[in-house]
Amino acid sequence: MSLANKTTVWVEKQIITPEQRETILSFERSNSNNTFWKTAFSIAGLLIGLGICLLIAANWQDLTNTVKLIGDFIILGAFSYFTYHFWTRENRGLTELFIILSFLMIGGSIGLIGQVFHLNGGWQSFAITWALLSLPFILISRVLFFNMVWFVLLLNGLIDSDFFETIWDTFMKYFTIKTWLALISFIALEFMFMRISKVYEKYTLLPKAAAKVSIWIAYFIVIYIGFSFGLNWTLLFGENTFMQKICSYLFVFGFFAFRMFQAMKAQNISSFKRNAILAEIYIFLIFISKINNLWTSGLGFISAGLLVLALIYILRKTTKFIKTMEVFK
Repeated sequence: MSLANKTTVWVEKQIITPEQRETILSFERSNSNNTFWKTAFSIAGLLIGLGICLLIAANWQDLTNTVKLIGDFIILGAFSYFTYHFWTRENRGLTELFIILSFLMIGGSIGLIGQVFHLNGGWQSFAITWALLSLPFILISRVLFFNMVWFVLLLNGLIDSDFFETIWDTFMKYFTIKTWLALISFIALEFMFMRISKVYEKYTLLPKAAAKVSIWIAYFIVIYIGFSFGLNWTLLFGENTFMQKICSYLFVFGFFAFRMFQAMKAQNISSFKRNAILAEIYIFLIFISKINNLWTSGLGFISAGLLVLALIYILRKTTKFIKTMEVFK
């Protein structure tokens, strides 16, 4: 049911007044429009930026180093100016457009300078430099996905850096199971960044993006544990493969249950539904992995289709049930 129809029912049942209905619809339309325009401008910026890179690359051999550098800094300066210009005038769509363009030009400028002056450095140095120089633009961006891309770029630069390796080696003196350490670390990062986000979200989305990326990585680690038995259970069960699998499965379901508990405390029904659905999909994948020999037969495809229909049915029922739960007000 659309929001317009829902609010009409609410008015009929005297939950809200007609005036409140119009206020709600006006607010939602405004938010939807802002999201649409910011996304549209971001896509346009990405396409234009990539187009500029391709155009320059096509004529690369015909340009001298001096022309390359001067042209590069003129374009970067223009993009930076227009970013500031539209940001001060609170034009979010055009601001995001020039933020994307400036971000891409910064990466291109680093590569150009490295090529012209024959600077040595691997991907990590490039990624860290790109992330740090583009940070002022990211701080004013209101597109969450773009903030998350920047955070992933920063992580890529840090993963193999000497500084990160030194910290890692120090931790490993006290922790012997890397998977546990990684999982706990990313859950802690998500918790920390979400707390920071609640304070600073009206200024920047970067802490929220960092929290999202951290918890996504944590989910990836949990799924890795569930399917490849990435935790060492041999200390408890020796070579008993069956018990190791059971423990890995229980660990994954325990994580989903923990996230659902957090969602209930925060009254976040969306997070609760996501984790409930992920748990059901995980059960579905476990079941499929046990009948992999059937995939080469017609019976296997029929079974797969029936399983998908069953999953859809269960997911829809789960969603409806969660919406009726009294724990969510």
